[in-house]
Amino acid sequence: MRFHENENLSSKVGTISNTQGFVYQDLNTGFSTKWSGYWSPPYKYLDYFSVKINGIWLDNSTLQAVDYGTDLTYYHETDTLKIKKIVKCPEDFPGFQILLEVENKTENVKAVQISKELGVDIRKRDQDISSQNYTIETSKEEIKIKKNDKELKISSEKDLKLKGDRSIKTHYPGEKQKCLIPGEIITRTEVNGKSKETVKFSLRTEKSPKKSFEKVKTDLSESEFSLMFNCSKHSLENLIYDTEQGKGIIAGHPWFQNYWARDTFWTLLGIIELGYFELSHEILENYADQEGFPTRILQKGNAENHGADSAPLFIIASEKLGRHYKVSRKIEEKQEEAFEKLETNDKGVVTHSPDGTWMDTLERAPAVDIQSLWLEAARLMSKKELEKKLKTGLDEFTEQIFMKDYLGENSPKTVNPTIPLMFNQVKEETAKTYLETINGEFSSLYGARTRSMADPGYESSGYHTGSVWGLTTGWAAAANLQYGKDKQGKNLLNKMNKFLNRNQLGALPEVVDAEKGYNIGCTEQAWSVGLAVHVIDNYILGIKVKNDKVVIDPSDVAEGTRFRKRVRDEYLDLDFTDNKVEVLNDPDINIEIKR
Repeated sequence: MRFHENENLSSKVGTISNTQGFVYQDLNTGFSTKWSGYWSPPYKYLDYFSVKINGIWLDNSTLQAVDYGTDLTYYHETDTLKIKKIVKCPEDFPGFQILLEVENKTENVKAVQISKELGVDIRKRDQDISSQNYTIETSKEEIKIKKNDKELKISSEKDLKLKGDRSIKTHYPGEKQKCLIPGEIITRTEVNGKSKETVKFSLRTEKSPKKSFEKVKTDLSESEFSLMFNCSKHSLENLIYDTEQGKGIIAGHPWFQNYWARDTFWTLLGIIELGYFELSHEILENYADQEGFPTRILQKGNAENHGADSAPLFIIASEKLGRHYKVSRKIEEKQEEAFEKLETNDKGVVTHSPDGTWMDTLERAPAVDIQSLWLEAARLMSKKELEKKLKTGLDEFTEQIFMKDYLGENSPKTVNPTIPLMFNQVKEETAKTYLETINGEFSSLYGARTRSMADPGYESSGYHTGSVWGLTTGWAAAANLQYGKDKQGKNLLNKMNKFLNRNQLGALPEVVDAEKGYNIGCTEQAWSVGLAVHVIDNYILGIKVKNDKVVIDPSDVAEGTRFRKRVRDEYLDLDFTDNKVEVLNDPDINIEIKR
């Protein structure tokens, strides 16, 4: 996906990434927060970078427009020059590149001096302000800036010159930061009249290149959800990394740079829909290598063990991959280990840490979402006796008007009962009563609130007490579609659609204020886009993979052409028009169409 923008650029950001790092920058050329710059998780390298040509800074004053997609392209113009500045993270390259395409508007040869200012800030993510013990080595071909065992190499096809003294700069992109200005990095060239010259600069970390993953060619066209589906695919690809933590999905740009287990497994539901089977398998095996069922992987072999939902979500994600592709013995053993971790009381209610749910700012136990996830895991793995026991436990949460959030005093009315609804764990008549509440008290212009607006503890910007999440909106959409409320499910997805043109273009945010819609979290969140893809494929289009066949049972709002839907080693091209489904190719797989 590619966006062309020339208005309201100060309120929009872009993230350019490969599996080794990312550039996070405002579309007006600025670096307005401490999260801006270049990162190779979990390390930062640059607070900012600026370019000056013949004494004129390429900033918002010279900016004409921006293209944003797999790279950031800024279009600048001065009296005599047009400059296209392209920022990109090439695949298999440990760093990023800046390409300057300089066009001479005059008839005469034009001397061009390019100066770069780098705000070098080599530190760990959680250090914020670190020591300034840098060393600098220079040559015509390369400038090397080192601190401890980390380094940044700046090179160009043109000769480089470092001019002026180094200095330490204190600046305030929202919060106090310190960075090294190594001096002015200068390159000179000439551009003939009415001609162009391209100068490339590479900024490389010390890491050895790692092989990128092959992009899957699949999309959705001729649908009102085409933009959401295709942008979500690109966004998911943007969030896949291969770092010292191994291969995985970071939870969100720019600050959730670890591999959070619950985020990963919810996101994998969408990544598997896209056909990234081998990649999903690597990610699940990386997790299976960890001891226990950690909340997040800090480094390979170093993880936090705390999440109550990590184990059942691992089962749900890996079982789905097994139906679509296959899983290794290691993953199967990890599934069985997960069930060994399960503890219930004599009523079949799952017992767990009260602060170990996805709402980790609150204490909730026993929680309805944890009960539901274990029930779904037992169903998927055909553990009939356990499934029956856990279903009895879920009944403990059931009330006439709405489900309890947790079993205890003063349980609030939250969005979490949408999880048993999306998994079809509630009787239809009862479910429809619950959905009336969800589509009323939880519905915002921007999606599904985390807490009912009628609840005494409701706050529109409360992180887990009323704000709107991409995750909760995906759950609520799936819950409606599961019980035939197709228009309501479609409307919830469409509320998410509007964010594709706000904040970070083509991405879905983590969380927004429920009343005003402004962003209060990450600008690009993995489970927001992962759930969007999963709900479109699994609930809107109704494509479900069984053990021996593909069942297609679309909703009433299904439309468009789903191109190259992968199932095992086959690809399906499917058209959804006028409540009919047509298979456009001839895959070697059993297909049942319920329409």
